Amino acid sequence: MKQIKKMKPMLMTVTAAMMIMSGCSGNNGGNTPAATDAPATEAPVASVAPTEVPEEPAPDLGGREIRISHWWDATPVGDSEADELARERIKKVEEKYNVKIKYLNTEYWSTSEKLSSSVLAGDPFAEIVRLPDGFIWGLTNGGFLTPLNDYLNNSRIAPDVIESMKFGGEQVFGLEGWYNANDSGMYYNKRIFKEAGLQDPQQLMDADNWNWNTMLDAAKKLTVDNNGDGKVDQYGLAGAHYIFSEQLIASNGGLIYEEATKKVSFDSPAAMEALNFEYELYNTHKVVKENEGNDWEDPAKYFAEGNIAMYPGGLWEIEGRLTDKMKDEWGYVYFPKAPNATSYSDPLGQTAAYVIPKGVKDAEAIVKIWEELQDFDNWEGNRKLWLENVLPDDTSIANAMNEAGKVQRVFGGRFGGLGVKEQLDSVTGKFVKGEVTPSTGVAQVIAAAQAAADKVLSGEVEEKKE
Repeated sequence: MKQIKKMKPMLMTVTAAMMIMSGCSGNNGGNTPAATDAPATEAPVASVAPTEVPEEPAPDLGGREIRISHWWDATPVGDSEADELARERIKKVEEKYNVKIKYLNTEYWSTSEKLSSSVLAGDPFAEIVRLPDGFIWGLTNGGFLTPLNDYLNNSRIAPDVIESMKFGGEQVFGLEGWYNANDSGMYYNKRIFKEAGLQDPQQLMDADNWNWNTMLDAAKKLTVDNNGDGKVDQYGLAGAHYIFSEQLIASNGGLIYEEATKKVSFDSPAAMEALNFEYELYNTHKVVKENEGNDWEDPAKYFAEGNIAMYPGGLWEIEGRLTDKMKDEWGYVYFPKAPNATSYSDPLGQTAAYVIPKGVKDAEAIVKIWEELQDFDNWEGNRKLWLENVLPDDTSIANAMNEAGKVQRVFGGRFGGLGVKEQLDSVTGKFVKGEVTPSTGVAQVIAAAQAAADKVLSGEVEEKKE
């Protein structure tokens, strides 16, 4: 988790445009999207090492096809400057290495199994495969991925990003150029706060008073019956229980899974304090609008309709879920600090990365090809321009651009990964109905969560696919 000190809004100078797709948070019961939904987009981000190395003669790969798999079609076919630059990089790589670059669009949920089964058959389906870390854990421990340590000397990838690709050991198994510096925060409706005469989250942040308590105070005052029919028609908050748990635990300095010790940690004091607060939001204060059957889609819809004051969410979801649907003026800030915290948190729940399946020939050359396809020189300008296109004002952009801290996964893998978050989600899902208290619920699933993680880390989950 990144601990981020509060910065005053400022406008940064930028160049070029680009957008990179990646995974999202959401699910049909746990912290995963419905199986029929493709995870959404994310913007480019984080630090890049500026190291320049002498050019070495490139190997001739004999016209070989280099297949790069995503869970979307990543072929640059648009007329944007970013796509034009991407096509230029592809052309240079194809000429330099005598290869043909081909992008594969592989269904999200089947990618991991397709990789493992093709490796077992001795014929990897792609040379480079993008995966969320939840899938990478099992593939790594099942022996399906190529260790990359020996191929990253003089890499342009920043050291902290390389370190984050070790997945619990000393071997590096992933490639990524940068990470979300401010991956998720809080959206708020400016009209609702203004009409109520309340300081909005940005004003509270400017006064260094944006925390759980002030969020709750605002949520209580903004959960009201506006039309006088005796029913609440405006709520302070909307969201999914599994998003609230992630954000609250992270903002209180907690972890759901601690990779260093390989221990489930959502029963720690910091995590339990956060879960108790989440329970109170739903049951004691009743400031969170109840979803109508779809925890993934409903909260964003409610917020866009103008009936919700605050909505926690990721930057990736602005396009398609908010930008074209918002009826009111809105803004974006960090998720509020815990009462005793001295800084804001930026949890990095998922670190999607590119992997090279075991058995891919010329792995060192493949790593170099991947690096030369990345836009290392323009990532910051690309990110700024993307944010200018999707966020409503300079202050929100400055909040999203604020970067600090080291890349660190908070949750130990999502989306079919270690199985830890799924166990926690089964508890927080009951918070909505008040069916179980945090202490009772956590006690019921903590052992199962640890067993699930141990099973994946032993390699047993992937071996079963043989």
